[in-house]
Parts: sequence; C-alpha cells; structure tokens
Amino acid sequence: MHLEDAHRPRINGRVLAAVAAAVAAALLTAGAVAAPLTIRTTAEQEQGMSPGASLADPGAVSTDKMDITLDAAKTRLTVSGKEVWGQTYGGTTLAAPTLHLEPGTTSSITLHNRLRVATSLHFHGLHTSPEGSSDNPFLCIPAGASYTYHLDLPADHPQGTFWYHSHAMGTSCPAETGTGGHAHHMPSASFVPGDVENQISAGLSGELVVGDNRASLPASLRDVPVHDMVLRDAQIDKAGKIVQNTAATSIDSNADTVRLVNGQLRPVLSMRPGETQLWRLANIGADIFYRLQLGGYRFRVLAEDGNEYPAAADAAELLLPPGKRYDVLVTAAQTAGTTWLHTLAYSNGPQGDSYPDTQLMKLDVSGSAAVTTTDPLPAGTLLHGAEADLRGAVSAQSRTVVLSEDPSGNSFDINGRQFAMDRPTFDTAAKLGTVEEWTILNTSGEDHPFHMHTNAFQVMSTNGTPLSAPHRQDTVIVPHATDGTPGKVVIRQAFTDYPGRWMFHCHIAAHEDNGMMGYIQVVP
Repeated sequence: MHLEDAHRPRINGRVLAAVAAAVAAALLTAGAVAAPLTIRTTAEQEQGMSPGASLADPGAVSTDKMDITLDAAKTRLTVSGKEVWGQTYGGTTLAAPTLHLEPGTTSSITLHNRLRVATSLHFHGLHTSPEGSSDNPFLCIPAGASYTYHLDLPADHPQGTFWYHSHAMGTSCPAETGTGGHAHHMPSASFVPGDVENQISAGLSGELVVGDNRASLPASLRDVPVHDMVLRDAQIDKAGKIVQNTAATSIDSNADTVRLVNGQLRPVLSMRPGETQLWRLANIGADIFYRLQLGGYRFRVLAEDGNEYPAAADAAELLLPPGKRYDVLVTAAQTAGTTWLHTLAYSNGPQGDSYPDTQLMKLDVSGSAAVTTTDPLPAGTLLHGAEADLRGAVSAQSRTVVLSEDPSGNSFDINGRQFAMDRPTFDTAAKLGTVEEWTILNTSGEDHPFHMHTNAFQVMSTNGTPLSAPHRQDTVIVPHATDGTPGKVVIRQAFTDYPGRWMFHCHIAAHEDNGMMGYIQVVP
C-alpha cells in the first residue's frame, strides 16, 4: 500500500493489546486456531545491524540558500549496516543534515516534495513570523511540487539547538487556494487527520542550530568539541520498512522499537580523560520519550529548547519528550574507562506508554589526558543569553487550555474540540506588547508535551510547585490526571512581535494528528 492511501487512526498500545487478546480468545472459544497479532521484538528488528561504530555527527548545511529534497517513495536507508525503507531529506541514513542559521540573517530553504502525499516544514522553536512564506504551518506542499521558505531571524535570536520536521496537516492539499501553483493554504472547517506521525517516524526530521552558544561560556570553554546527538526510534517490519499508519498497519508507540543516536545503533563516542565536550541533545522522534542518564556522570545544563539558562544547572537525568532539546557540557573522568548513555525505564501514565531501560551510546574514555579541571563550569555559573524573567510582569490576559482524550486513546481535544484550521481556540485575540498567563490542564491518563510555535514561554509552576530556576522553553510536559485531579502547568509568555496565527499542540505526533492542536490569533 502506498503512503498516500488514507491511514487509519493511531491505536493506543494498551488498547491494541486488549483487542488482540479479545480476538484470540473469541477464536479459541469458537474452536478456531488464532493467528496471533505479533509485533516484532527489538532484537528481531535489530537483526542485520552492526552496533559499536564510532559516533558520526549528522552532515551539516550552513548557507543562506538550502535545497532540502524529500525523496521518500523509494528511499533505501542504511541503519548501522541494515537496509531499511524510509523517508529522508537527502542522503541514505536516518540522520538528516543539521542546518546552521545565524541570528540577524535571512535564509531561503527550498523543499522539493518527491513524496506521493502532501508535506510541509516546521522550524521548531524558531522565533520568526508564522505567516507568509516563513514558518507557516498552514502551508501545504502537494506531491510533486516545490516551495521556498524564507526565514528572517532577528539579530537577538537565541543561540542554541532547534529542529525542523514535517508538519503535514493532511495527505493532500486543496487545489483552489494555491500560491503560485506550488503551495496551498488549508482552510478547513472540519477536522482532518494529519500525517505528521507517519512522516517523522519514517525519517523526516533533523536538527537545526542557530549561532553558537559557546560564545557565552568562559574563554577556556569556547572551543570545546561539539557533538550533535539526535535521538529517534524506528519500528521496522519483516519487509525492512519503517512501520506506517495505513489501512492495514498502525504505528504503536508502546511497542518494541529500535532506539538510535544519529541514526546509529549503540555507537561509541571517544573522549580523552578530563576532556570537556558540548552535547546538543535533541529528541526528533514522533512519539516516544527519553529519560537520559550517563552512568557515573552528571550533565551541566546550559540551555533548554535553544534558550539559555540564567546560570549553568546540574542534572543527573534529563527527560526529553518528543521535540525537547538540551545543550549540556560533559567532562570525562580523569581515568580511562567506559560507561553508557541510557534511556532509563519510564512510563508517561496509565493511559500512555511504558518504555524499558535501553542502552543508547557507549562512552569510551581513553588516550592522553586533556588539560582541564574536574569541573570547568560549576553549577550556578552565570550565563549571558537568558531572556528576561516574566515573574514580575503584569499579565494582560489569563487563559485556560484543557487537554483531553477519549478512553480509546484515538481522539484528542483542546478545550473540548478537535482542531479546525479556520477556527482559533480562543475568541479573543492576543495583543502584541502584552504578557499573558496560561493554565494548561490535562484531564487524561497520560502526559502530554505541550508545544508553542513562534515563541518560547516561561513555566511558572507544575502541579502547584513553582519552578526554582525560571527560563524560557517551547515544550513542557503537562502531567497526567491523578485520582480525577487534572495535571496542571502554568506558563507566561510575552507576545513581543509577529502578528498572525500562533499554533500550539501536544507534540506526541499521533495526538496532534488526531486533534490535539489549536492556535491563537495575535494582533497588533
């Protein structure tokens, strides 16, 4: 079945297992031999892969004109030596090129859609216009068409780690509202399932870096080695294809999967004793969470979602839902040895998924010692790129966003309704030059990572607990309901510039595809 065929709704993993068990029981009762609904184990999916290669950073593109080609219909990828069918923005691996942009510049990015379905691009986390040919999620590029995006970054744009990915709002575009015959706007009064989960799962996502946030570090650290580490998973069927939502198959985010770093299976990163490196960690997958731990080490956190902290922070673990990024310093031990970067066992709620402890990357400390200290940037060291603290700002408007889903885990709402492109979530627009306070409630039994386009916000509290170190971010986990009490996150955001439609949604791609998305109109 081709990718353009209408796909069925995403099925919650626990619901899928219950349905399979019920079908098998019914067949056995009737005296039939049940054909089990089996999902391949991780070990089966990894067959043919060779782990242990040296970590390879994704290729980098740094220019004011970039042509990104999607050639998904017949893209044969190589995953640690195993051939897999998927989708790509060029190249033959599941590590798309890292785009490098600079503050105060304009970049033109041309997208050639060689898929058999519609697609589009979202430049996740960038503070740029959401209208016209900029980071406009309402654009739709039909199969076989091309479109050029123009990104004007302000001179004071935060420097750090962002990403880009498909934001396909459907599998086809309306023909009557074209822009130069190439891209279309999608004004629909009714809900249309999106295709984001399919396209990101197949490989359509990559890292994007603005500037170089090492510039805010002490002089001794401004030239430390940098590694881009993009985290994604691939569910691979018996035919060597990345699983897609179709009329016959369904992506199950709770099923076994292969977790990859830079498109590699359990690669090895070498460091010298005492060496310090900057790691740009990004979860660019569709649905699943990462709970990162580096055995025997701690992370020195510089930035979250491309937004620098006021001061360096210390963390033993980092939780990355889909879309989350952290920039961290890691200093190798003074003696030789090995350890593992893990994603620890984690559950995102009784209605959600449960993930096993999984080794991601081996760290090999060996060779001659580097000239450094054991703690070159102590926690609490002031940094210089953080946005202003909004705790003392006057809130011009308070709003409530309620995230909910039905018991089946197949229909998702914001404020009681599914997304419609011609209907903003709020009747009252936001005004430029104001600060607003939003209360985000989660009535469901699974965590939802809430993402805001165009702007980074400041978290004020989670379930009533104030955030100890205020900073900006564009994605936050809203905890699941407990004993009937909704999970609650309070944020503040400053509407400083860019009138237009600012989108927000759950960044579990299956949830946004199936309705958990909205937007607010921002006016002068």
